[in-house]
Amino acid sequence: MSNKHRRTTALEASTCDVISSLPDELLHHIPSFTTAWEAVQTCVLSMRWLHVWQPLRRLSIEGHKFTSKIGFMEFMDNLLLRRGCIPLDSFRWTTTGSIYLNDDRASLCVSYALCCSVRELEIVEHHHLLNLDHSYFTSAHLRILNLSGVSITDIFIERLFSGCPALEDLVMVDCHVLATKFSSTTLKNLNTTSRSLNVYDYDDDFEDLVIDAPNLISLHLEDLPFLAPCLVNVSSLVTAYISLEEESSNFDAKYSIVGALSNATKLKLLSPVDNCDDYPSLLNKVLNRDLQRSQTFNNLKKLSVGDSLAWMLTNHTKTYPPSWIGKDWSFS
Repeated sequence: MSNKHRRTTALEASTCDVISSLPDELLHHIPSFTTAWEAVQTCVLSMRWLHVWQPLRRLSIEGHKFTSKIGFMEFMDNLLLRRGCIPLDSFRWTTTGSIYLNDDRASLCVSYALCCSVRELEIVEHHHLLNLDHSYFTSAHLRILNLSGVSITDIFIERLFSGCPALEDLVMVDCHVLATKFSSTTLKNLNTTSRSLNVYDYDDDFEDLVIDAPNLISLHLEDLPFLAPCLVNVSSLVTAYISLEEESSNFDAKYSIVGALSNATKLKLLSPVDNCDDYPSLLNKVLNRDLQRSQTFNNLKKLSVGDSLAWMLTNHTKTYPPSWIGKDWSFS
């Protein structure tokens, strides 16, 4: 009898819910490795798991997990309603194909995240262009903002920088960039890659893209049609990646693109598709103007240029001796 009793006890011990018996701190940490959809599903495991997902401080919602737009929107609504105003470290959602949020719902999700003191916010819209309500961007806690598939206007950027004074990282990939001025004393990283050219009006005139960010450390500008970079104050810049468009031939003479990057340690300048017959005029103009008045690049360690720029830079360093580059640097 005693042996049978011991065997039963051993069987029970081998099938008991060990995870559910973990301390609260560890139990609440487990769902942090899952998406929000997977975390919510743990509520059916047992009574102990019923509310484990709610205190999650990192929420990630992926549109491809859903079979309909309505199901995706209902999940988002219920998730945010039932979770309440528990603080967030990060909030991220991605959409795909026909599974997406309309402008109003997306703006409300942004408002919810900011009300929860989120520090990192990421919105990835693959197939549609979101027009977010800029008035919701008010937060003393937001430090990192990653956007994809969002319309970026001047009023949006103005409100973002004034309403989010702690913002340090701003990434806009595959966005419709219409903003012409980025002015911030807190921004450290700026990455801007615009959406396909088919969303732009080719009748638009070129405008200056003014960047005034004295504490900026990293800058990435790529595929910005109808915008000519004008670097006003980027004195703290360490790394820069700049792609100049052929059409931006009217760079404002009072701004120096190359000279403004004189403190950089890594610099990459790219051109449009190589075409030695039509292309060199733009970069010749920029280099002729800037190299003559630029400071010495004492900190420069690595300089990378596109193929069509290499021969031009070589030509310019002969005309204007490479004292402007400094001593220790490599060219690729």
